[in-house]
Amino acid sequence: MISVRNNATTLRAMFQLNRNQEEQANVLKRLSTGKRINSGKDGPADLISAERLSAEIKALEAQSRGIERRQANANIADAQVGELSGLYSELNGLIVASANDAGLTDAERAANQQQIDAISGSIQRITGEAVASIDTVGLPDADTAALQQQLSDSAAAASSIASGGTNNLTNGDLAAGQAAIEQAVVDVASVRGSIGAFQKNTLAPELRSTQVQLENLMATRSRIEDADFAIETSNLARTEIRNAAGLQTLLIAQNQTRTVLDLLRSDE
Repeated sequence: MISVRNNATTLRAMFQLNRNQEEQANVLKRLSTGKRINSGKDGPADLISAERLSAEIKALEAQSRGIERRQANANIADAQVGELSGLYSELNGLIVASANDAGLTDAERAANQQQIDAISGSIQRITGEAVASIDTVGLPDADTAALQQQLSDSAAAASSIASGGTNNLTNGDLAAGQAAIEQAVVDVASVRGSIGAFQKNTLAPELRSTQVQLENLMATRSRIEDADFAIETSNLARTEIRNAAGLQTLLIAQNQTRTVLDLLRSDE
């Protein structure tokens, strides 16, 4: 018996149409996701390579964020130490003015002492913040400890010229106080320079290196797993043409079968 189901031409046309529609579905999936590798069957070896690269990229991204945080912390510490530098310079000017006995009244000296006390209080507070910030920059432990000690020593010098200190304006050793503040100005500038040098010579190159590695790994992963839109668009057009042709072929095969059956029935 002749039928549509067992007609060889029709079956071949149906099988070819099914294969072409499956290929078209895969093309559409690649175009919609932008990836050539969407599952293991698309390329087992390529999938393994892409996953390994993705893990390395995530690790480098985390490393890059860590360096950026350290850069931000270094900027905070630099700003705090920079504020301290200005305060110590102001202190130095006040103590120099107070050490000049000529033409300076007791009231003026007392006013200078009040300013020194206020500035010293600010220095103690900002020094505590700067010491904490330096801890987060990522300097070697010995360097961190050295810089923190310099700031602490400078803050102690500021305390010595405050009211009640050994070098206060009323009855203290002004020469020793002036020498201590001048040394504090130098030490604070040195701390700021050390932080800046670490940013320029360590953090910045490390960040650039990490970013170059990231760029290269991402490019490599893209070549492995990303779809080529030009090629896939061409593939889509080809499958659409094949689908149209396949459908037409199937219709012709089915019509031929029906024509034969109609002729057979007419002879009965």
